[in-house]
Amino acid sequence: MSEKTRPEYGWWVETSVRKPKRNESQKAKSALPVGMKFYAAAADYDQELAKEHLTDNNLRLARSANPPLGGWAYVRLTEEESPQELIDRLRRQFPLPAQARGVIVDHGRVVRLLICGPQFEDWMIDIRLAEENSVDVYVWGVLYREKVFRRRSSALKQAQAWARNLIDFPPSRHELFRGSTL
Repeated sequence: MSEKTRPEYGWWVETSVRKPKRNESQKAKSALPVGMKFYAAAADYDQELAKEHLTDNNLRLARSANPPLGGWAYVRLTEEESPQELIDRLRRQFPLPAQARGVIVDHGRVVRLLICGPQFEDWMIDIRLAEENSVDVYVWGVLYREKVFRRRSSALKQAQAWARNLIDFPPSRHELFRGSTL
């Protein structure tokens, strides 16, 4: 062996590695279609906990900002700030209904608008304004609808229509929300 590949240096590459023997359940898993392998990889993923954390984050932000009915609150989450004229323009472009609450969440390069019902838990519309604009609608903490828009104005217009519909036809907690207004 040359000086550089001797075992005491500990960085050589072993080319004759044997694969460990697999038990019967591992053999059965390897025979599954590709899609099933994905589900096997995500077997320990707690979907309910992930969903709770996703919706909880927005709910916590809205509660801590505590905007008044028909009014806005502002929350900055990074050192970088969006230009004040952009924030003012968004407030003008999205007039809140009297029964809704709004939170402007400033991430610096991304601005999000959280529009909530009279009670924060009823429904929430999360409008993400960036290179790719999107609107997500949560009803009773469950993601109900999401849509991507090319233009910021289209996202704002659609979110306003959904907010008005959710106020005019509030979802009942005791019956399934079918989303006929969304």
